[in-house]
Order: sequence, then structure tokens, then C-alpha cells
Amino acid sequence: MIEASAFKGTSSLKEGQLMNKVPMCCRDFREDSVDERLNFAKGFLEEFVRDVAPPKGMDKCKVWTESVRRQFVRMCPEDCELAQRGSSKEYLVDSSWMETGHGKRVLLACECEWASDRYSEHTLWGLVEEDFEKLLAIKAPFKVLIFSAAADSPRKSPDLKVDFSIEYARECLKRSLENYWHHLAGETYIFIDFPATGIKDGNGEYRAFAWIAKEPGMATVDFEDLGNGELRRSQGL
Repeated sequence: MIEASAFKGTSSLKEGQLMNKVPMCCRDFREDSVDERLNFAKGFLEEFVRDVAPPKGMDKCKVWTESVRRQFVRMCPEDCELAQRGSSKEYLVDSSWMETGHGKRVLLACECEWASDRYSEHTLWGLVEEDFEKLLAIKAPFKVLIFSAAADSPRKSPDLKVDFSIEYARECLKRSLENYWHHLAGETYIFIDFPATGIKDGNGEYRAFAWIAKEPGMATVDFEDLGNGELRRSQGL
């Protein structure tokens, strides 16, 4: 269950309205409610990046993945059930929130791909792109892609697809979205990058941006930056 203060950024919600649910105006595919969807995306990000990073000294991708999964468990709305990879309820993607009523429609779907055996080491864009294509096809009003681009330090490889930059990731994601012909109005994509800083035992960072489909069909894509910041990490055991 999401804490009452989790989505305090959703200023468009009426005072006293429950904040531990995906707003009803954002659950259907429609051309209005764009501001509400963007506010929900901002609130989701704010709550998600809080305490998501594992303790220092625990930088294997498996540990990061477990931390991400715990966040989806903790944040799952009270009127939804969680389906995650590796569980008996796994459904199409790494994590999803499905309504317990209304035919169990998917409200949020997430793919998480580090494209590496160890966080902050070599990453391959092709693996991230492969997972993102799953999100394009699934029908959900909110879709989250989590990945790890290289930080601003010089890349280790001359190949743009290896140790890829956030600029390269945005360029590829924009191209994939614009080449997809079947968007539904209101679909909101949330992209969260935990950049590979190369700093051993550093706190780590996040960078995030979003895109909302304004109408069905093909689209021209302009991302909305959601911000960036330092993660909070405790000392490892």
C-alpha cells in the first residue's frame, strides 16, 4: 500500500482524495487528463527512487533487481495485485499492477534491464531495447522502463551501443516510440536511469524523463524531463 504522502506531487487531485491509488481519470485510455497523468508520473518517481538503492558494497545487478522488486511490492495500490517475474503470478513483464476488479486490467507495467552482470560495468543497449519493445505492445496506461546508462565520464568503448550514454538511450527510445504505429491515447511512459558512475561504494544517482501519447496511432515524441538526483544508500553489512 502506498503511503498517504507518497504522491504529494499530484496537486491536481482534490483535497482529501485517496492518494494510494492510481487516479480513476488515468486508468482509461483517453485524450484528456494529461496533466493528471504527468503529475502521477512525477509522484511515482519521487516515491520509487526513495530508498530503492541497495546498501553500499552490494552492487551486483541481482541485488539492485531485488531492491526494485521490493519497491513495487511496497508501492502497490490497495486495489491492485502485484505480478512479478519469478513468482506464481508472473504476467508478461517483470512487474505489473493489476486491478483486483474490472477484469484485472493492467494499470502499470515495468521492464527492468541492467544489460550487465554487475551494476556500473559494461552495458549493452540491445538488451535494453529488446525489453522496451515488450512495453510498446502491452496495454497499460502507465509503463516504466528502468535501465543503467553510462555516467558523464568517457565511455570505455567506441561502440555507441556499449556503455551507452543517456543521450543515446533517449535518441533510441524516441525512434522506437515514433516507429510504433499503435499508441493509445493517454499511455504514459516513465523512464528511470540509474547511471553507471564507476564510483565504488558511491551513493549513485537517478535520471528520469517521461512521454505521454496525446492521441491514438503514430506520434511525434518530445520527452518531459522528470528530474535527477542522488540516491540514498546505507552502509553495507
